[in-house]
Amino acid sequence: MKDNRNKIIALPFAGGNKYSFNKIEKYIPKNLNWITIESPGRGNRFKEGLLLKVDELVDDLLNQIIPLIKDSDYVIYGHSMGTLLGYELSKKIVQLGLKQPTCLFFTGRGGPGFSRFTSKKSILPTDDFWKEVEKIGGLPKEILECRELLDLFYPIMKSDFQAIEDYNYTMMEEPFTFPMYICMGKEEIGEGQEKTSLTDMKAWKNETSSDCTFELLEGDHFFIFQHAETIAQRISQIAVGYVIHSQDR
Repeated sequence: MKDNRNKIIALPFAGGNKYSFNKIEKYIPKNLNWITIESPGRGNRFKEGLLLKVDELVDDLLNQIIPLIKDSDYVIYGHSMGTLLGYELSKKIVQLGLKQPTCLFFTGRGGPGFSRFTSKKSILPTDDFWKEVEKIGGLPKEILECRELLDLFYPIMKSDFQAIEDYNYTMMEEPFTFPMYICMGKEEIGEGQEKTSLTDMKAWKNETSSDCTFELLEGDHFFIFQHAETIAQRISQIAVGYVIHSQDR
């Protein structure tokens, strides 16, 4: 049976799986269909080999969403690594002439040409790797404080970090024509190591000829879980066609 509700296609952060956004999803109204896409090597796909390149991850995502986007409007939501994957996935969608998203809703990452990583973390010894992940707020605290979970997440996180570190940004010849909504935690913003400047955040406006709206909320990299209901409300408004016009173009 076809589900013709407008969809929210959600792409998790590094190490994430289909349960990563449960705190947000529970606030999504029933007239919308939230779908969190899972990459190989985690969750229900745990037995599949991990992918080490952004292009490979994007191709896998594309194959999963093609059947989902034919019969309804949809928004792509991504947090952190999911934001980068959502950006590259959208480029592929445009290139292939597929039905385009009505909006991109991205949290937790500066523009695609920016990286908070000043050095390769995926090559570090295990304990040093987790120290770096903690420093940049790369996983929720409840996971970082559980050794058993860290052992489970280590190969997944290492492969995801390698993919991010090896990513090469290429600006599009023509920007997207659909709007974008960018939201970050106030504690992520600043100058210096492991921070994102406002300039790097606002670089997203170069990626679309439509509105690009920016918002800062209280909190660190995982501010989305402190504001789960607010994030759900914003995404839901956009998914049903409510346009939030940017005040800073």
